Amino acid sequence: MGLQDTHSARPANMEALRTVKDSPTDNLNTLAHYSSQASNQKGVFASGPLDSRGLGPQQVLTSVPDRDKGEHTKVFGQMTGGEKSSTQYQKQLGTAEPGTKYEILHGMGHGEGGKKTQSPNNLASASHGANTAMIPPDKAISGNPDVRVDTTFAMRPGTQRAEYVDQRFFHKDHPDQPFFSQRIDGDRPAVTTSEYKRMEEQASQFSDPDTLRGAAHLMNLGKASRNGGSNSGNA
Repeated sequence: MGLQDTHSARPANMEALRTVKDSPTDNLNTLAHYSSQASNQKGVFASGPLDSRGLGPQQVLTSVPDRDKGEHTKVFGQMTGGEKSSTQYQKQLGTAEPGTKYEILHGMGHGEGGKKTQSPNNLASASHGANTAMIPPDKAISGNPDVRVDTTFAMRPGTQRAEYVDQRFFHKDHPDQPFFSQRIDGDRPAVTTSEYKRMEEQASQFSDPDTLRGAAHLMNLGKASRNGGSNSGNA
């Protein structure tokens, strides 16, 4: 059945568990993947109306109780009419990419939102690579109550398949301006070791609550200055 998403307790060797070794053909493989996606109008190239799914803006909790590791699988099975394997579900839909593992993704990780993250509105089927790409940013904001998570799935209508994921984080003082945003292909290939390191490096920029709070304060000062200048110009 393959791995299922946890987005909570993350061992120190998460990189080793969830990445593949770098290869000289990585760039060509990536180009081939997205060319195929564009041709087949899948993932970030999906056409036509898509259904939006998510919890809406949610505050990150300072701590969460241990989760029931099987709950999201049980809920997903109810959503699919009985199929608990994300990979098998995609194969049944005819949407699985060859050789790709699929997982049950949480839009907001359980480690950030607790029990409410196990609800159907927060779960979807997407690739192992898509799931892995969400982990470093999630890990960086874990336990910081100043952060609001507003991650959404773009769902293929009538299915539990996410064509892509929009992962967005906001500071509570700037609810209309994300400090982090990424769109992830729902069929994203496995993350390589070097890619994961770059993801961790990027996420480290907002991992310190004090630094993030200071940046938000500077943004507020800049906003106040711009508003003041606008008002004086209209006097």
